[in-house]
Amino acid sequence: MESGKNKPEPLLFEDNIFHLDLHPSNDIVVTGMINGRIKCYQYGLEGHRHLWTSKTFKKSCRGVSFSLDGKNVFGISRDRSIQILDTETGQAIRTRQNTHESPVNSLLIINENMSATGDDQGVIKIWDSRKDEAVMTYTEHEDYISQMTYSYSNKTLIAVGGDGYLSTWDIRKPNVVAMSDQMEDELLSIALMKNDKKAVVGTQEGVLTLWSWGDWGDYNDRIIGHPNSIDAICKLDEDTICTGSSDGLIRLVGILPNQFHGILGDHGENMPIENLKLSHDKKYLVSSGHDDKLQFWDVAHLFQEDPGEEDKEDDDTTDDTKVKPTAPLLEKTDVKDDGNDDDDDSWGTDSDEETTKQKKRKKTQKKESMKPKKKNTKTAAFFADM
Repeated sequence: MESGKNKPEPLLFEDNIFHLDLHPSNDIVVTGMINGRIKCYQYGLEGHRHLWTSKTFKKSCRGVSFSLDGKNVFGISRDRSIQILDTETGQAIRTRQNTHESPVNSLLIINENMSATGDDQGVIKIWDSRKDEAVMTYTEHEDYISQMTYSYSNKTLIAVGGDGYLSTWDIRKPNVVAMSDQMEDELLSIALMKNDKKAVVGTQEGVLTLWSWGDWGDYNDRIIGHPNSIDAICKLDEDTICTGSSDGLIRLVGILPNQFHGILGDHGENMPIENLKLSHDKKYLVSSGHDDKLQFWDVAHLFQEDPGEEDKEDDDTTDDTKVKPTAPLLEKTDVKDDGNDDDDDSWGTDSDEETTKQKKRKKTQKKESMKPKKKNTKTAAFFADM
């Protein structure tokens, strides 16, 4: 079948999707909804099957995540509670009430026992399933935590937020390991690349910033080209990511060398993309945004090997399949680079040696029409959060 056509139909919803996650080993998706429900579906080329709906929270469900083994579903809410559901039945297994003083905005499953949550006021808490109270509470951030990720090789939690700071934490210790300079822009999304040697961060102003592990004071490179905020990043392999932007486009981007490879999907103009996930079998990229539906994009061709390549000897071969960015993408006009770094419609990078004076733009210079903060203002201004 032609590349890009072998994909499930969109999954339609009556309410807004706040967040989604894909099962680690089965064709199952869960969504956290604005009305506080968590919905679970089995997806496929022959159609989708509704498995269960749980009226989990009193207010909007802002985050959902499968446990690492896929047996449970974690959910967080604006009502400040955390719930753990059984994946098969949707029944609540455990509920934590009043977990934060402010609405919970970000969720990360670290391992089979540990998880992390971040709230609208920048507080991060570490939870151990074997204990009733949070085992660590971090208060260095001053605004909402947009996303967190974890480096298993370095045993470090990394968080980014609306206050323009990136922070790193040893979850066994109470104090921050490192805190970046104030970036004068909201940091919305993050992914670890190059075997955790690099971090890629998406910003409100549409710049991808690249950070070197251990050098957390400031980023040392950037990729220009997104005309709007980068609300979601999905890692495909150690060298390639997909980005979801508020202009409704999903872009395929190479990291070091920094290169824009093309468009993978399009939700339509004025339909911001806020969630991107890669399926367990690497067949589909699943996205959601303001159009109240899950879109499935065929990406299996990106991971296909050239004929005969599998017979080649390669001492550096790993279990991760290498993305082939030259595979067919959606037809889209190329984004031109006119060499002007101040033009957000152009693609370019800042090398480590170039001046940093123009790296950042003041928040005070943002246009009034710019998209509000990713989560907490989205719920208040755009959706009249429940």
